[in-house]
Amino acid sequence: MSGRLKIAVADDEADTREFLHECLARLSHEVREAENGRRLVELCREFSPDLIVTDYSMPGLSGLAAAAEVNRERPVPVVLISGRHDVESLAMAEAHVIAFLAKPVKPADLKAAVESVAAGAWSPRESG
Repeated sequence: MSGRLKIAVADDEADTREFLHECLARLSHEVREAENGRRLVELCREFSPDLIVTDYSMPGLSGLAAAAEVNRERPVPVVLISGRHDVESLAMAEAHVIAFLAKPVKPADLKAAVESVAAGAWSPRESG
């Protein structure tokens, strides 16, 4: 996989979604947004993204739970973001989570995580 990616972004904060969308669009990726975990799952079914960038904690279905649901249907790498700094060990234990970024997200960190996927550095791990 190389070049332009299809990326699903989810965050319950509109400003954060807009920031992520803008950063990723500047990198020439196709970006679609979801405002919560349930909508993220629906979006992924409709859009079939190459990458998910999601907030860890959202009302209702969390970003981590939504990403896990998506990955039961089709393996998709996930960049998990959070304002809390204590979830890293949990996030990295998930096979589909390729990076954990603390808020406020730095554009350079986001770019590095996305480029690793674009370069083909991620492949789904076998479950079980």
